Amino acid sequence: MNILFDLRMLSLLIGLVAVFQCFPVLLALGLGEDPTPLVQSILCSGTTCLVGVLASRRANTTMTPRDGFLVTSLGWFLVAFFGGLPYVLHGGLDLPSAFFEAASGFTTTGSTTMTDIEIWPQSILLWRSCTHWLGGMGMVLMMIAILPLLGAGGTQLMKAEVPGPTKDRMTPRLISTARALWGVYTLITLVGVGGFVLFGMSLLDAVNHSFAAIATGGFSTKNLSMAYFSPAAQWWAILIMFLGGANFLIHYRLLVHRDWKALTYEEFIGYVIIICGFTTYCVLVLLRSENWSLEETIRHSLFQVVSIMTTTGFVSTDWEKWPAVLQLLMGLLMVIGGMSGSTGGGIKVVRVILLLKTIPAVTTRLLQPYQVAISKMDRHPISREILENGVATFILSLGYILFGGLLLHAMDMDLLSAMGASLTAWANVGPGFNTVGAMDNFAHVPNLGKIILASMMIVGRLEIFTILLLFSHKFWRT
Repeated sequence: MNILFDLRMLSLLIGLVAVFQCFPVLLALGLGEDPTPLVQSILCSGTTCLVGVLASRRANTTMTPRDGFLVTSLGWFLVAFFGGLPYVLHGGLDLPSAFFEAASGFTTTGSTTMTDIEIWPQSILLWRSCTHWLGGMGMVLMMIAILPLLGAGGTQLMKAEVPGPTKDRMTPRLISTARALWGVYTLITLVGVGGFVLFGMSLLDAVNHSFAAIATGGFSTKNLSMAYFSPAAQWWAILIMFLGGANFLIHYRLLVHRDWKALTYEEFIGYVIIICGFTTYCVLVLLRSENWSLEETIRHSLFQVVSIMTTTGFVSTDWEKWPAVLQLLMGLLMVIGGMSGSTGGGIKVVRVILLLKTIPAVTTRLLQPYQVAISKMDRHPISREILENGVATFILSLGYILFGGLLLHAMDMDLLSAMGASLTAWANVGPGFNTVGAMDNFAHVPNLGKIILASMMIVGRLEIFTILLLFSHKFWRT
């Protein structure tokens, strides 16, 4: 491994945190708020970055796959630590809670330890939303886009950070790919801001909620989340969340190449079918259990299905008061998550489709043992490697959720809350069940539990194998 170059990359990641904290500082100065916590955080992050860059100035730019996984894994923990400093320096959160809050932001989980969001300075809330926006497309991917010095080694970083079993390239050059992704991401963000302003939000609220919606994060500037805003704003949020949960390869091909065939990808069709199917069922159940108009029923049903499936976590109503069967469906949507190559969490729609496609193949082999049964997706054969990855990820993820839930239960959390917190942290959703539900927060979770959940968020964001590799003795062999 190239330890010196790894140190440089980690230092530059910390430096990016300092750079983007400058924007909330400008807002604080403009609104007359105290910028001291953010300035102190910038000095701390900037100094650390400078020391690391100077110490690694003689590093060469050779990067192996092991370097990529190491930088990506450690980098996300480091940006969560340094990104949480403004919350500590402001005096509102202790260090474990701040680490939790920043990890929740960068991983676009959206869980919070803030008991009253609306009393926090607007500049701190903007930084909180910025962590969503930066983490949505990926801090490492941004570094690839703006630092040509990475060269071919950036491929190793991209493989480690971009979630999902496929890493399709949109352009021949890695840097161009990263810039194209960030360009599409920024464009949709600006469209989101414009729509939210049009539908009644202030500019600051529009920026915060657009950052959270496209990143499928869920941090809001209001204690009631999206329930505070107009029905029109909620409909607009549905659209932006839907786009955030879709593969950005599709956005790129539609916007740049006008390639409408991208809408025929099996994963995208499955994504739409799941949303429509679950929404229809919710509407049918809620028409009998809630005293809402048809528009309200459809809006709340579609909003919560899209919010949970894309792992955004916004709420338009307290869905924990819905019938138990719908809460069960919400838990299932958390597991499924968004599309590969999106900002959403979960195991990804593509893996669900891959697992379902193995059923006919297994059945065929049972009936005709000597026939070669090949599963296909988008008319291409599915390799054994991809199938094995899908099955292994699914099994390990379920075990990981169960293990995390049992640890939290051992800390005196009731079993439903503990399992809900573990699931929502791994899936990067935000709300869980019972005491960590849609209208609750994580402030009451023990400090050790907050650190465990923050770590689970990062593992869920990067997907379990990226972190698991670090615990393999083969990984550290030179």
